[in-house]
Amino acid sequence: MVTKIAEYEHELQEVRRRRREVTAQLKTLTQEDQELTNVEHGWEAIVAMERKRTGESAPAPTANTPDIGALSVQVAGSLQTQDGDEEEGENKTQFVRDQIRANAATGMMPKDLKKAAAAAGMKHPASWPYGPLQRLKKSGEVIKRKGRFYPGKGAANTQSNSTLVG
Repeated sequence: MVTKIAEYEHELQEVRRRRREVTAQLKTLTQEDQELTNVEHGWEAIVAMERKRTGESAPAPTANTPDIGALSVQVAGSLQTQDGDEEEGENKTQFVRDQIRANAATGMMPKDLKKAAAAAGMKHPASWPYGPLQRLKKSGEVIKRKGRFYPGKGAANTQSNSTLVG
């Protein structure tokens, strides 16, 4: 009987080891997917702004065509360079911004943002995301209704004019 238990324990250890490997791979792939999505949105915004600047007509909108205002804000956030702690803080605020935009139809609660951050492998203090939510609410980028946060009317204009001009 001892040999069966030892065999089962060995199998259990192997499953746990493999799960840790898969979890690490998933975290890496999730981060890479987020980065590629941001880069893709950035290039789409650049193409759209160049078309607007030159007067060239844009292709007919499809369900996958992004909103140029939202993309401008994402590009602005991506182009800003700051030192260590501030950059990490900006990334967390940008993460909140992106998540609220991505879930505009249903809105997001702070607990939803925490779950999304955990799924993305983002580390944050227990008080997060309340600081970024307050700043975004004060700037008009998000609004709060019945405990849920939604994109506000100022979401497209807040950073795009100041950062991308010039």
